[in-house]
Amino acid sequence: MKIELKELSHNPVYAQVRQQIENQIKDKTVASGESLPSPAALAQKLSVDKGEIQRAYFELEQLGLITKHTGKDFLGKPKIDYRVR
Repeated sequence: MKIELKELSHNPVYAQVRQQIENQIKDKTVASGESLPSPAALAQKLSVDKGEIQRAYFELEQLGLITKHTGKDFLGKPKIDYRVR
């Protein structure tokens, strides 16, 4: 999954991220069932606040494009995984 932010855009970061992921899901660049990077990992990669990515993921979830799965990792710690529907 490739996300590019435009610094001079009138759209906030979360809207840019949401739109790009939505487009990639609709044109099948990102496949159904594919895991998305965690909000923290994507925020770090893009050098933005994690809240921006969380908002983008929340809106994608509300649109029915992704789902949130809660589980535990191999050490028993809670883990949230986002996947394309």
